[in-house]
Amino acid sequence: MIAATGPRPVPDPRTVALARDVERLARHVADLDQRQADLDELVRRMAEDLALLLPSEEDAEPRALPSWLATVDRERARARAMLADLADWLGAVYLRYPDAALPSCWAWHPAAVEELWWLRQAHHDAFAGPRACWRDVADWHDRLRPGVVHRLARITNGCELALHAPGARHAPAVPSVPLAGAMDAVAERWATARDAPQPTKAQLAEATRHDTETHQRQR
Repeated sequence: MIAATGPRPVPDPRTVALARDVERLARHVADLDQRQADLDELVRRMAEDLALLLPSEEDAEPRALPSWLATVDRERARARAMLADLADWLGAVYLRYPDAALPSCWAWHPAAVEELWWLRQAHHDAFAGPRACWRDVADWHDRLRPGVVHRLARITNGCELALHAPGARHAPAVPSVPLAGAMDAVAERWATARDAPQPTKAQLAEATRHDTETHQRQR
């Protein structure tokens, strides 16, 4: 038996319009997804380009660290501030350790001040700096502080302030680089012959005076 067939039902215009709207919306969503992907790729490339333009932490200009030994006349105010800060820290932290003795003349020994100054800065960086961490704190306790204590004992070597008086064995003297006037000749010879020049009689005499004075101060 053959089923009767009749005319196809006419679609509801509202349904047709809704279907078209859904189709357009789907195309619009697909277009937005592609634009979002393109935007993400653009942002990624811009970030890579910006990373190349900006200096990295390794490439950044290193900050100058203040040095007691390198302090010059125009830095007198900073030198006073450095010593005041160091003295406060010595009382608050350094001298709390039983092996950290200081002679009365510690500030009269420039090498001692330099050692204590950088140790104070390392202590600050380990505990309160932008990269403070317990590993650096442990390194300060285990290695840095004991090293300075050991070197200070050799620098001061049983000294006291009375020994810095005029005529005493630790009386202050202006340090000088031995044979500084011969540096041009040494540099010239090294650059041309990869060798050192023969010392002159004047240089030998200057060296003898320097060595004699050095041995006398060390006795």
